[in-house]
Amino acid sequence: MSFVYITEDGAYIKKRGGNFVVGRNNETVMEIPEEVLEGLVLVDSVQVSSQAMTEFLRLGIPVTWLSHTGAFFGRLESTRHVHVFRQEKQVLARQSPFSLALAKKCIAGKVHNQLTVIRRHRRYDEREDLKDAVRQILALRKHIFQSETSEQIMGYEGIMARIYFQALAKMVPPEFSFPGRSRQPPLDAFNAMLSFGYTLLMYEIYTAVANEGLSPYFGFLHALKNRHPALASDLMEEWRSVLIDSMVLSLVNHHEIKLEHFTPREDGEPGIYLTRDGRAIFLRAYEKKLRTQNKYIEGKRSYRQSLAYQAGKYAEALMAENAELYEPIFLR
Repeated sequence: MSFVYITEDGAYIKKRGGNFVVGRNNETVMEIPEEVLEGLVLVDSVQVSSQAMTEFLRLGIPVTWLSHTGAFFGRLESTRHVHVFRQEKQVLARQSPFSLALAKKCIAGKVHNQLTVIRRHRRYDEREDLKDAVRQILALRKHIFQSETSEQIMGYEGIMARIYFQALAKMVPPEFSFPGRSRQPPLDAFNAMLSFGYTLLMYEIYTAVANEGLSPYFGFLHALKNRHPALASDLMEEWRSVLIDSMVLSLVNHHEIKLEHFTPREDGEPGIYLTRDGRAIFLRAYEKKLRTQNKYIEGKRSYRQSLAYQAGKYAEALMAENAELYEPIFLR
């Protein structure tokens, strides 16, 4: 099966027989059999024929458009999976004891995974500031289950996230050091990779959620906001450090990506982004990560399959209004 990223400006996609044809400058770059294509991510100016679009919809293949800076433009997706009774339940369950219980579990999973990332690094870096970060996060973590509202949970999560990113900044080579998390726009190379990775992951989970008939826009933790897929954000929390943070750390610590793979905004405004070559390196690493097998869930699954599994478990828990049916991923 193939998940394809097309980043060449001026590329096009059309349908020919049983294949999707990707080309550029009137030359065929690749042909993808329709039965093996899982999804597409298109960056900037990629042309898609109407026949290809119709086939994507018929086959249920999601297509996501991003800018070269990682901004989300939109998606092409079939509505054949829509499950109105699940979506009704999503709305009714907001601000319920079920949602609060699930929010606590997911943020507890996120914090555990952040701690695991720091502790893994501390095996060969015993600096006191990393030890102190672990100590601070552990002291704050207990407040998650004492919180009475999702706003309180997110308040403590925000404090712990700030401590975590300060620790993360000490775990990278000097040229990739950063003062903390920055977004919209990212102000340094490390944040540029985090932001791009989180965007990709968000829409992986968006697809998994939509395939379960759920609305990505009604969640159990993040506040409602126009055009923001709150449920995808909620279910992504446990995966951020598992999939993106650890991958970005590996890219910089193994010198697979360099500062030459980043560029400032062309208009002179603040912001640092991956170049085309940098995006290619990043996307190869991302896809390799998503296809990696793991044993965190029953059986042996790729991380992409695990995301789909967790979306299904959320749907099951939602319909039963039983948070015990959903277990976040906990890194070992």
